[in-house]
Parts: sequence; C-alpha cells; structure tokens
Amino acid sequence: MHNNSNDYDNISERFLLNGQILIDEFADFFAETALFGREDPYRLTGVRLFQKEITLSENYIYLATASQVTEEFCHYENRTFLIAGQTDYHNFHESCVVLMVGRQEQFAGIMNSAQQVFEKYREWDRKLQLSLNSEAPLDNMLEASVPIFKNPLFAHDTNFYILACPYRTGPMSVWERDSRTGRMMVPLNLIHEFKVDLEYLRTLSTKGPDIYNEDLRGYRILYRNLWVNGSYEGRLCVNEIQTAFHPGNFAALQYLGNFIELCIQHHNLFHLNLGTDTRRFFTDFLDGKISDPAKVQDFLYFLNWNRTDRYLCLRLEAEQLDEKMHSSVATLGHIESQIPEGRAFIYQQGIVVIVNLSFENSSVAQVISGLAIILREGLFKMGASAELADFFQLPQGYFQAKTALHLGEKYDSMIWCHRFDEYFLEYILEEAGENLSPKLLCSHALHVLKDYDSKNNTELYKTLKIYLKLERNALQTAKALFIHRSSLFYRIERITQLTKINLDDPKERLILQLSYCLMEGTKTFS
Repeated sequence: MHNNSNDYDNISERFLLNGQILIDEFADFFAETALFGREDPYRLTGVRLFQKEITLSENYIYLATASQVTEEFCHYENRTFLIAGQTDYHNFHESCVVLMVGRQEQFAGIMNSAQQVFEKYREWDRKLQLSLNSEAPLDNMLEASVPIFKNPLFAHDTNFYILACPYRTGPMSVWERDSRTGRMMVPLNLIHEFKVDLEYLRTLSTKGPDIYNEDLRGYRILYRNLWVNGSYEGRLCVNEIQTAFHPGNFAALQYLGNFIELCIQHHNLFHLNLGTDTRRFFTDFLDGKISDPAKVQDFLYFLNWNRTDRYLCLRLEAEQLDEKMHSSVATLGHIESQIPEGRAFIYQQGIVVIVNLSFENSSVAQVISGLAIILREGLFKMGASAELADFFQLPQGYFQAKTALHLGEKYDSMIWCHRFDEYFLEYILEEAGENLSPKLLCSHALHVLKDYDSKNNTELYKTLKIYLKLERNALQTAKALFIHRSSLFYRIERITQLTKINLDDPKERLILQLSYCLMEGTKTFS
C-alpha cells in the first residue's frame, strides 16, 4: 500500500488514524501482521467489537476473530476491520481495509493494543493543542512527538538556527553556539555541505514530508519544510537513528508541521525583534495598554496585515460556567486551524478570535460557518462583531461581540451564534432604558389606545401595531385582523382622532414602532 501524506495538508479537528498507522504499531507486539486494501484513508477515531446486529461506522475499526469472518462480510463497504488471526481477504468487499494480526487466541491482547494505540495518538494530539498556548510551544511539541516517531527530532529556521531539539543521540551533529545571538545552530561546515549538495537544494521546494538520503549524514532524514504564506521558513526533521521509519510517520509529520507553522505565525519563533507573542499583544491592545500607532504598525507589519484591512472580532463562552480553562486553551488550535487568518486567545474568562477578513477575501458568514462544528461539540456560544474597517476599531468590535453574546442569550438562548448586526435595535433600546423606564420612553399615544381599548372592549392598540408592521398596507392588515377594509379605515380614523398622531410622518411612525418594541419586547417587529 502507498501512503497518502497529503491527507493532512491542514490541521483537522484531531489526528485521525488509518490502517497503516495501526499496523505499524502492531508490528512491535505481534509477529504476524498484514494489511490489505486499495485505499487507506485517515478516518479512524477508535476501535469497536464487531457485532452483526449493529450498524458499522467508517470512523471505527471493528475487531473480529478469523472464525467470525464469513462471505457475509462482502456486504460491508468502505469499512475497516481488525481480524485476530488469518483469513481470506476475498471475503471482504474490495473497498474495505483489513488488518490481520496475530492469532485468534490473542483476541484480548489485540483489543488492548488497539485501544492503547488510539489513546497514544489522542494524548499526542491533546499535548500539541495545549502546546500552542504555552511559553515554549516548539519544545513541548517536539518532546510530545518523540514517542510517536521513536527517533530524535529537531527543527531549524532558514538560517539553520536550532528552534527545538528535545534530545540528541548517536551520530547526530553537535550544535554550535552563535556568539552574536547566543542561539544554537547547525555547524558551519555542515551548512556549507548542504548548500552545495544538489539533493538538498532540490528538497527546498518540497511541500510535504519526504526522505533525505543517508549519503551526507550516514542516516536518512524524514523532513517537512515549513511554509507560511508561500514563504519557506525552516524545516522539521526526524533522524532515522533508533528505529526504521514507518509509512504512518509521513502523516504524523505533516500534522506536526501544521502546528509548527501556526507557531511561526503566532509566537514569533523566527523573528527576534518583536519582543512578545501575538496573543499577549492582542490582550494588551484590548485592555488599552497599547495605543502607540507606531508600535501597532510594527506589529501589523510582522503579521503581514494592514491597518485598513477588514476585521472581525468574536467572543466564545462555554455553556458550563465551571468549564476549566485548560480545555478552552486546547480549543485555540482547533479554532485557528479553521480560519485562514485568525488569532485565538484566552481573554476575560472566554475565548476571543481576531480575524483578518481581507486575507482570503473571507466573509463574516464563511468564518462563522467554519466554526460551527467546534462550537457545537465544545458547547460554546459565540458573539460576533460587525465587520470593522480599521484595526484600531477592534476594542469596540470586542465590545460588540460581547454585547451580542449577552443579548443573544437573553432573547435567543437556543441559538449558538449571535451577531451584533442582528441585535442593533435591542442594544439601542437597552441603552435607552438605562436611565428611564420603558413606560416613560414610549409614545403617549400607545397608552391612550390601551386605556381606550380597556374601557370600550376595542382593539385599536393591536390594529395600529399590525398596520405599522405591514407598512400601512390596508389589504394585508385587514386580512391579518380578519376584518373588512372599511372597518380598518374606521379604526385608523378613530386612532388618529384619539392620539392626534400623523401616520404620514416617517419620524412619528418610527417612534411608534420603537415604542411597541419597548412595551412588548424587541421581537415585535422582527
């Protein structure tokens, strides 16, 4: 079988396994292993026992003994099976992936091993997510990845400075310290060798994981170039020193590289003059601690943003009030992986996301749609600002997002996303009601109609509301009230006589509509 390393071109919501990764792991524990299948997609999230009565999901691998396998298995399509023992692959549909491991009597051990493999990769994924918001993200990521690759890893930038190297062993190079910067770097003689090596020069243009042969170093190197906005920023390397490479290592390295590329953008790993990471900058900017236009401009230049780009501010809060913040931290990487140019960070006991909509000419609707699954599965509610035309408007955009979330919970608590544009009227009316009660803000005409209706058993108050809502369309209003048009005209005449209002005046009509909203709730005219 061949390995499709490009399946992980972007960070998915989690690292998904396939048959090849599992068979690689099983080879360490069982003498007999075999993998069959034309295609082997990365889609597996766990292992389940095979039972004929249940519907099989493509996201699980199903464990059965060889004796359980019959010709009926041909009816299952696009599924993955783990068989304890050896059986005929022709009993399965050609679209299936089948792993045959060990012997039938090792059924329990195979089940335990499969569960341990999935748990191992889940734990690795969790550590990568948490590392994104740590003080030393690269060190933490590479250290967490050592059990996955079972070989030493390191990363360097375009100038061969060492960004992270959890440990060295065997014939690996001894790093040299740059006297100017104090940073560790690849030895100068080795750099010169690389620069004249034709194969190395060829590798500088590769976009996914690949192998660099052993001619120069004496051992093979599995590498992945790091790219940001089409620019080569460095390389992630695994040295084949302790164990031989497995095909599944390609997908794992691609996934790890995606996280490191996020760090390049967000943690300033390759630029020494910014002085702080992006999340700290955004926090200080929203707090009003940074107002110097020159400092902001330097920061925008580092991000390759412009002050007058289109921006969006989002605020997410967990539905569970006692939600632990470490789980929210793990969500940051998920969020940023779904937004082409977004920055997520913890702020005021919630998550804030700053999005540059101009980066890929994105729309607010596209951004919100891209976060739908994360919000649903994480039980988050979200408030979204209006589209902003200036980076310096972000503090007000944050206020809009927070206000939209508050108003949305009050008026539409079953909805997971609330946009400030949709609660503009509610915000104005709530602000207006801060100093005066709604009763004192409302048009006196409505109080007159309510009193008249109460004393005379009429419906003038309701008639005026429907008449305004339907934009003074007499035919539609009469149908809505189940009365004849002549009756409607009589009521309208009586309303104007009692209240002295001029319904031809747009300002008076607006005041009346706002008054209805204040008295009955802002959804009256929605």
